[in-house]
Amino acid sequence: MIRSTLPPTAPGTVLGVPAAPLRGHVLGYRGYRLALRQPRRRLEVPTDVVTVALAFEGGVRLADAVSLAPAAAFGSVVAGLRRTATIAEHAGVLYGLAVSLTPEGAFRAFGPLAGELGGQWAEAGDVLGPRLRALTDRLAHAPSWPARFAMLDGYFGALFAYGPDWDPSVHWVWRQLRRSHGLVPIRTLVEGTGWSRRRLELRFREHLGVAPKQAAGILRLQHTLTALAAHQDRHTGDRPTGADLAVRCGYYDQSHLDRTFRTMVGCSPREFLASRHTAAAALPEPADRVSGRVTSAVLDAGS
Repeated sequence: MIRSTLPPTAPGTVLGVPAAPLRGHVLGYRGYRLALRQPRRRLEVPTDVVTVALAFEGGVRLADAVSLAPAAAFGSVVAGLRRTATIAEHAGVLYGLAVSLTPEGAFRAFGPLAGELGGQWAEAGDVLGPRLRALTDRLAHAPSWPARFAMLDGYFGALFAYGPDWDPSVHWVWRQLRRSHGLVPIRTLVEGTGWSRRRLELRFREHLGVAPKQAAGILRLQHTLTALAAHQDRHTGDRPTGADLAVRCGYYDQSHLDRTFRTMVGCSPREFLASRHTAAAALPEPADRVSGRVTSAVLDAGS
């Protein structure tokens, strides 16, 4: 299903849903063609999503939002699971598309390289190999966004057909973490697999690139963000946090939530939500890159 009928050269954002057989591994497609008068920065929070961004024109600079280390420049890029937020900036001109993969889908598509992506970004060519240029050229010259998304269906469908499966125990652990929003005790996961804690961490890192405790933190943050965003939608202008919400999301109290949020995102919950609210009023494009997840806040809402 395509949520826009923009021609391939028109400005704007186009969202596409993958073919039904791929939806367990591909969360969605996002095409974009931006021609802004000034640079734009986005704060991308930790999510349980692996992103493949293929650039037709322009590039991005990525920096850790917490450590504030120097930014790195990328054209096409693959981003693995990260425990801290990213500041993504482009010069104003950006044309390309992004594919959002589940961690299991990334492992099936890229094999052990998916585990090596944990916590970092990589040039897409280092992951996709020499086939990247041909794929990007074909996509760039396709006659429409639906044609591009159909091309991606075929490409990833072929990768999934022959890719490796997750270890069943890793699959079980991930399912428990997702069902509990990251609140299941690690001890329960160790007992459920029959592995030692060290083996569980090693195998989980090999498949997802992060340890179970880190993955739990990402899922708990996403659960918190969803609750905060829903609260903001209902009570615009009110303080969107509280002790009851903090406890429901697995934190000891409000202070614990705020400290953890700042450690992972680089700002307070209030600052993050204020950025989203300001951008929502100024921008026609959706704030979030993936349906059903809180992923982003635009830091520069000017056009």
